[in-house]
Amino acid sequence: MLHILFICTGNTCRSPMAEALLKAKIKEENLEQLITVSSAGIAVWKADQASKHAQTVMQGVGLDLTNHRSRQLLPEHIVAASIILVMTENHKRAVFSLVPGVQSKVYTLAEYAGEKRDIGDPYGGECMIYQQCAEEIEKILGLCWGKIKILAGKNN
Repeated sequence: MLHILFICTGNTCRSPMAEALLKAKIKEENLEQLITVSSAGIAVWKADQASKHAQTVMQGVGLDLTNHRSRQLLPEHIVAASIILVMTENHKRAVFSLVPGVQSKVYTLAEYAGEKRDIGDPYGGECMIYQQCAEEIEKILGLCWGKIKILAGKNN
């Protein structure tokens, strides 16, 4: 089974939205038996809910983040993941410092889609900033979807 792990800073905005959006895509294509998804943060102090604006934006596309609780990234999460998609180059370096030697399975989300940029942090911004961030994540996930399906063993 392919396990995808999304990582951001606090696991309250970008990575939970990416997790929810990809889970919806997986469910839409009936690939739950082939792909699992989770998320974590590199600087989580307590198990917080997804941010209010992240919840609002996801509700707008029919997804529910009310049960999400942030979790601290641990070495075992990195080891268990098949592929790790982080939001920034700094997150990538944090993963490498936590578990050396995993470079072959860690990418920024944009890099995995063939682009070179970070996904900006909407934390503290207005709802529109979260909306733009979610749209950017969804677009990039669309660009990655074929690659993800191939990794999961689904070639069509």
